[in-house]
Amino acid sequence: MSRKIAPSAGIWLRRLQTSHGRIVALGLVVVACYLPLWLTKLVVGALHGSGSIFMAAALGLGLYRLWQQRSELATLEANESDRMLGYFLIVVSLLLLPLGFTTLWMQRLIWLQSFAGIALSTWGASVFGRYPIPVFLIGLGLFPEPTAVGMTLWKTFTPPQMLERLMAWSGTLGLQAMGQPAVLADAVSIALPGGAVRVDWGCSGFDMATMMAIASLVVGLALREPMTKVVLMVAIGIALALIANIPRIMLLALSEAYWGKAAFEFWHGPWGGQIFAGIMFTIYYYVVIGIRKWRINHRPSSDPL
Repeated sequence: MSRKIAPSAGIWLRRLQTSHGRIVALGLVVVACYLPLWLTKLVVGALHGSGSIFMAAALGLGLYRLWQQRSELATLEANESDRMLGYFLIVVSLLLLPLGFTTLWMQRLIWLQSFAGIALSTWGASVFGRYPIPVFLIGLGLFPEPTAVGMTLWKTFTPPQMLERLMAWSGTLGLQAMGQPAVLADAVSIALPGGAVRVDWGCSGFDMATMMAIASLVVGLALREPMTKVVLMVAIGIALALIANIPRIMLLALSEAYWGKAAFEFWHGPWGGQIFAGIMFTIYYYVVIGIRKWRINHRPSSDPL
């Protein structure tokens, strides 16, 4: 009795019988080898409040946008030079595979190189210009440590401790407005009678602002908003993250001064960060909905959604 093969499985088996299919399969092997590491980092990062979940959303949205264009992609065919370049990138990715287990940067670069090789050898270089948004989203989703890169750029082009000083000053003013005898000490510390907290880089709000910028970008592109609205959403997300960080610093100062170490560690740790993030994203959600409703209510009748 013969065993029937599903149509999709039969297509893949036929593709593997070609040289192109086998080389593309090697590129997918590279992707598969790093997949457990990527999933682990995604779960750990999500539990600790990092922006990894938004990077994954960007990657997923980019791949989904390409999947939506599968009929058009099926009509594209790489020329000989693009195909050879793509094969070269895939083979080099396979040779560099062991190095990706040592550093995150190398892992993501090899992963991007493998994806680029598959796209080049299958559809040609024109695919990058024809579908810039999905390509950008995939690249963004695989970009390693965006907050670290942003921090380097910020510290390169701004005065030392600029954001930390601003947050400490704003937190001090906020506490004074509440009637607390807060004093700004050494420009980056908030002192109260029961204790003091120092606003270091991790409490400056920059990481959360970066997360909000990425989240706003992904949400705007997912909703297919005009680029002007996407830029506005990103700006609002960054501003909201920085403004929301001020009451968080005030709460940390009160915890350190009056409520004890356990309270400070709670609000300074992952759970406290998640609570603040949840409140901030709830506010941001209603802001996004407001922008979208404004666009619908003010669009010309001939302008499609």
